[in-house]
Amino acid sequence: MLWIAIVLGLIGVGCTSDSELAPTSTTSTTIGSTTSVGTPPSSIPGSTLPDTTTSTPTTVPTPTYVDENGFDDHTVPTVATVDELMALSRSGVGGQAAMKFTIPEFDRPADAADLARVHLMDGNFYGLHDEWYYFRLLNGQPIPGSGVGAYAGEQFATVAEIYEWAHAQRGGLPLGLEFFGDRLYSSDFYDLALHGEPRAFGVGSIVRFPDAVAGADDHWLIELEYTDEVTPEAVARFFTRLDPVLPAEVSSRLEWVVRSPQQEAVAAQMVANALPFHDRIVHYRDLVPAGQVAVYSDGIAAGRLLYVGEGGAQLTDAMAGDIVITERVPDWLPAAAALITSEPQTPLAHVNLLARNRGIPNASQAGIHDDAGLRQAARVRAHAIVIASGSTLQIALISREQYAAWQATQKPSPTAVPRVDITGLPLVVNLTDLVATLSADGLTEEDVAEWRPTIGGKSAGFLTLLSTPGLTPPPDPLAITIRPYVEHIAPIRGLIAAAISNPALTDSPRARWLVLEGGENYGDLFPTDADTVFAFDFVAGHPAGSPLGDVLAAGGVRALIESRQVAPDTLAAITAVLADTYGNYDSAAGLRFRSSSSVEDIEGFNGAGLYTSYTGYLDADQLDDPDDRDNTIERALLRAWSSYWTFEAFEERRQSAIDHLSGAMGLTVHARFDDDLEQNNGVATFTFEPGGGPDDAIVEINVQKGAVDVTNPDPQEIELPEVVRVTRRGGDVSIERVAGSTLLGDDEQVMNDAAIVELFEQTAAVAGVWRSRLNASLPAEQRVQTVVLDFEFKTVKAGWPMLADGEQPYPSRLVLRQVRSLDPGLRALPADVRALPAPRDIVMRASLVESVRCTVPGSAAVSYVEIFTDPVLAPDIGHSEQPFVVGVVAPSTATCTRRTLYASPNRALAALVVDGGAFVIIG
Repeated sequence: MLWIAIVLGLIGVGCTSDSELAPTSTTSTTIGSTTSVGTPPSSIPGSTLPDTTTSTPTTVPTPTYVDENGFDDHTVPTVATVDELMALSRSGVGGQAAMKFTIPEFDRPADAADLARVHLMDGNFYGLHDEWYYFRLLNGQPIPGSGVGAYAGEQFATVAEIYEWAHAQRGGLPLGLEFFGDRLYSSDFYDLALHGEPRAFGVGSIVRFPDAVAGADDHWLIELEYTDEVTPEAVARFFTRLDPVLPAEVSSRLEWVVRSPQQEAVAAQMVANALPFHDRIVHYRDLVPAGQVAVYSDGIAAGRLLYVGEGGAQLTDAMAGDIVITERVPDWLPAAAALITSEPQTPLAHVNLLARNRGIPNASQAGIHDDAGLRQAARVRAHAIVIASGSTLQIALISREQYAAWQATQKPSPTAVPRVDITGLPLVVNLTDLVATLSADGLTEEDVAEWRPTIGGKSAGFLTLLSTPGLTPPPDPLAITIRPYVEHIAPIRGLIAAAISNPALTDSPRARWLVLEGGENYGDLFPTDADTVFAFDFVAGHPAGSPLGDVLAAGGVRALIESRQVAPDTLAAITAVLADTYGNYDSAAGLRFRSSSSVEDIEGFNGAGLYTSYTGYLDADQLDDPDDRDNTIERALLRAWSSYWTFEAFEERRQSAIDHLSGAMGLTVHARFDDDLEQNNGVATFTFEPGGGPDDAIVEINVQKGAVDVTNPDPQEIELPEVVRVTRRGGDVSIERVAGSTLLGDDEQVMNDAAIVELFEQTAAVAGVWRSRLNASLPAEQRVQTVVLDFEFKTVKAGWPMLADGEQPYPSRLVLRQVRSLDPGLRALPADVRALPAPRDIVMRASLVESVRCTVPGSAAVSYVEIFTDPVLAPDIGHSEQPFVVGVVAPSTATCTRRTLYASPNRALAALVVDGGAFVIIG
C-alpha cells in the first residue's frame, strides 16, 4: 500500500530514546546452543539515526587540563590539532560538528597582561554554557572576571550530580540558580555573558561546516548566540581571542556566521566601513545550496502556517498547532506542531534538541523562507500538512474543513477515572499482604482493574511484581490510597473546579500556568514583555472574591494544596503505619513517596513522568543534615499530592480529554535508594515478539553506572547509558552490546553478561504473568501473543535499605522498582472495532479497519473485516500490507464494497497527500 512508504518511520518516531544517541558498534554474546551474529547497526531499529547529536569519533583522546588549583573543569585553554578539536566537539547532520567556548574578561584588550584563559568546553561533558559556570562555582572554584564568589561545601563530579542535588534543595538555590522546566539555568551567567557592562564573558561555538562542493575545504565558523547584540569591536575581539588557542588551519579560516537581524546590521556596518574581519563574514544561506534539505526530527503533522521574521510574525505569536517557518534558527522553541528553518541547525542548537524531545517534525530547507507560494500561504495562515522523513520534506496545503475533520479524529473521547467510594477505605495498604490475599485464588485482571483507581497506577504495577516468583522488588512496599488526598482537597474541590473550568483558561496556556503553578517560574516559560503584561493584567483582572481570584491569590492550585495542613488524625494514622513497617530501618534512611496517580496507566494514557516523588523521614528533626530536617512525612505527602496539578500533567490530561477531578493521587512508599548504594540504574522494555514462538522475546536495556539517572535525565545532559539488546528465540538467549556508557572506558561494562541474563529472566517472568493474567480475562479469539512492558530497575549494593544497628543487612541484588504497560490501548478505537473477534494486540495497533461485503453469483453474500496495522506501533505485528482477516475471504470473482470502520489520524494525513487531496507546494 502506497501510504506505507510515506508513513513508515514517521508516526511516533520523533521521540528520542537513549539508544538513538548511542554509538553504532555492536558485539554479540550467545547463551544457548545457537550462535547469534551481531546485527549491523543500520538494521537495528532505533540504534542510530543520521541526524542524531553524538560525540565526534576521532583517533585521539579528549584533551584535558588541570588548572593551578588542581581542578579539571572539563575545558582546555588551547587545542593543537583538528583531531583534538573534534574530540571536544559534538557532531550532527551532514558532518557538522560544534564545540562551545567561553572567554572570560571579554571586554579587556586581547593583549592585556594576566588575561584569563579561554575555556574550550568538552562537548562530552557539557551541553550548555552555563553548566561550566555553576559546575566551577559549586565545586568551590573561582571564575575569572565574574566577581562571583564560589559556593563552598559541595563536590560534584558531573553536571547530573548537580541536577540531583538541586532537585533535593529546599528554600531556594544559591548563585541565582533556578529551574526552567527540567533545565537548571543560571540567569546570572547569561547576564554577565550577554547583557553586562562591561561584558564579563564572550560565549559561542566553533562550528565545522562541510562545504557543499565535494572535495572543498570545510568551513570553520564562529557562531554566537542569537540574542548576542554584538558590536564590530566585539566581533573583532572574538577573532583575536580565539586565534591563538585554535589550530592554525582552523583559526586562519575562521568566519563569523550571522544569525540575527541585529547581527546582520553589524555585519553590514563592518562591510561598508571595511572594519577588521569584514571579509570573514558569512551567512548560512551562503554555505548551503538552495533547496537542500536536512531533517533533524522525523514526523508528520498538520497545522496553520506561521511565517516568523521580517514582514511576518514574532516567535512569541506561535501557538500549539502552528507550523513555524523561519529564516534563522531561534534559540527557543514555542509550542508548535512543526518547525522549518531556512538556515541549517547546528548539532548543539537548542531547538534541535527540544524538537526531538517533543517529537515534532523539525527540518531545514535552504531558501525556504523566500518561497513566494509558501510566504503567501503563511500570510493568510493557511492550513497545511508537513511530512519530514530521512532527507525529504513535504508541505501540502489543505482546506479548513479537511483540517477540522482531521482535528476531530485527533481528539480522544472524554474519559474519567471510575468513581471510588472512600467510605471505609483504609488510608494505607500493605501491598505484600494485599497480594497474598488476592493470590489465594490467583491474581486476576479484574483484581488489578478494581484496585488501580484506589491505589493508583504505580502501586497497581507492584501487584504484578509481588505476585511474580523469584523477584526482589523493594522490600515492605506500602500504598497510601487516594482517600487522604481526596479528603485533603474536599474543602477546596469546588474552588479548584470553578477555577479550572473558567473560560479564561480555555485558549490560554499562560492563564493555565498562573492558575496551577502561580507566578513562580512563570517568566521561564513565558519570558517576553507581552507575557509579563498578560500576567499582570490577568491577576489584576481576577481579584480575590471569585474562585479564580482566590486560587490566584493563594499562589495557584499547587500552593493552595500545600498550604493546608494534613488532618492531624490522618497524618498520625499514616505515620503510625510507616513507623510500624519501617521501624527496623536506620533513622537516616529516607522513605520515598512515589506518585501513584489513579490516572496513570488507564486505557490509552500511561502518564509516565508527569508527577513528582519526594523523600520524607520519620524523624526528620533529628537528622544531622539541616537541609533534611524540612523533609517531614507531612511535607512529602503535600508536595506529592500537589504534583497532580503541575502544568505539564494538566496539559497532558487536557490533551487526552481526561476529567481532571475524576483522578486522585495515591502514593507508593518504600525505602529511598541511596546514591552511594546504587551500582547501576536503568530502564528495560520487554516485548513478546509476534509471529514466532510463544516465548520469543526482545528486551531493550538502557543502564547507567551508579546513580547517574537514566529515567529522568537533564534534557541537555549528554552522558549516555550503556545500551544492550537481548533476544530469545527458540529458547536461545543472545546479547548484543549496542553502545557503552560514556562514563566508562571502551572495554568496561555497567552490567556483565550474567547480570544482563538475570535482568532478562526477571522481566520475562513478570511479562509471562502479565500476559497469562490478561489472556485469562479475554475470549479465546481475542487473546494476545505480544505484550510490551516498561521496567525501571536498580542494582543495589549490600546494605540497602539501611537497617538499624544489629539488623541483618540485605544483600546486593537486582531490584525491579516499577512495571507498566506500553501497549497502545484500545481507547481511540470505536466500540464495534474493539469488540471484533480478533487478537487484541492486533486490534490496538490498527491503522485501518474496513468491513468488506461481497456478492458471488449463485451464492450467498460474504462479509468479513480486514485489519491493517501500523508498522511503527512497536512491535510491528506484521499486517501493514497484508491485512489480518476476521471471517472468510470471498473468492476473486466476487463483487465487493468496503466501509471504513476506523482510520488512524496520521494515516489520514498521509492519504491526503498521496491521493491528491492536499496541494503540495514544497517537496
